[in-house]
Amino acid sequence: MNLKNLSITQKVLLVFLIVVILATFSFVHLLQRTYNSALINQGRSIAQEILIFRKWAASFGGVWTKDKYTPDVGYLMEISAPSGELKAYGSGESLGSLGEFHIYLHNPALATRELSLLSNVNYGWSFRAVSDRYMAPSDKPDSWEKRAIEEIKKKWKRGMTEYWGWDGNKFRFAKAIVVKKACLKCHGTKDEIDPVLYKAMVAKYGEEAVKRATGYKEGDLRGIISVTILPPSVISTAAGLIDFWNIGALILAFLIFWYFAQNEIIKPIEKLTKAAHDISLGKLDIDLGVRGLKEDETKDEITKLAIAIDRLRASIQIAMERLRKKR
Repeated sequence: MNLKNLSITQKVLLVFLIVVILATFSFVHLLQRTYNSALINQGRSIAQEILIFRKWAASFGGVWTKDKYTPDVGYLMEISAPSGELKAYGSGESLGSLGEFHIYLHNPALATRELSLLSNVNYGWSFRAVSDRYMAPSDKPDSWEKRAIEEIKKKWKRGMTEYWGWDGNKFRFAKAIVVKKACLKCHGTKDEIDPVLYKAMVAKYGEEAVKRATGYKEGDLRGIISVTILPPSVISTAAGLIDFWNIGALILAFLIFWYFAQNEIIKPIEKLTKAAHDISLGKLDIDLGVRGLKEDETKDEITKLAIAIDRLRASIQIAMERLRKKR
């Protein structure tokens, strides 16, 4: 495209179009960064809440449920009794008695797994606790989670505890699970684990799996909380942000730009072009509307050009009058 073959109007429109395109790309880039930042904060918040829950469950040795458990997850140990007495907290008052009942132990890993199943229902996100030294088969990491664990391990000593990124249309966030003192009850050395609890874990997962998932010491990387978010696309999010006022503001901006360009640039240049053409044909009785103005009294470049052309017109007019007098 040869710009010299375009009119001022076409050039102005071209420049405006380029500005709009660049502004749109800039807006989309900013929106993408803001969007990713919001997803990172959401993933971090979910992971932190899960870690807090695990810490709470570990501090009590697990969660006990009465006469109910999730069949898909199961339980670690069971307590059964033919009867039991109910007592009020504080006063110790007897509130009655229970018939035969069963109580099931859900250690922090099992409790987390049950919460993970619930999160998959209808929340737009899900999570699970996984490890490269998993005990339960369901805690085995997938390919993205393996990469997350590897990346965190590489920079573990430099304080890296998080990893995130896109996996297709899913946004994924990983938060390191650090072994605390309470974790050693299930994941420490065999000598640190209660023999009854160790037997229960072997009975549920098998001895090989238990050996793989134990032997940790405090401060080790146990695994990650893996959060998966299924967000709407950035385009649909941007579309949701656009309303009548956004469109109206864009149209108004274009109209203001066009009015300014027409009245302050295009029309004055067209007027000066016509004036120069008339002067070249000897028509010197033209008014450029700048008589009496001085160049040092204005900052507008087009007005300065008009003053210069008017001065040229006056000079030619004087020269032609002198030439006539000589004749």
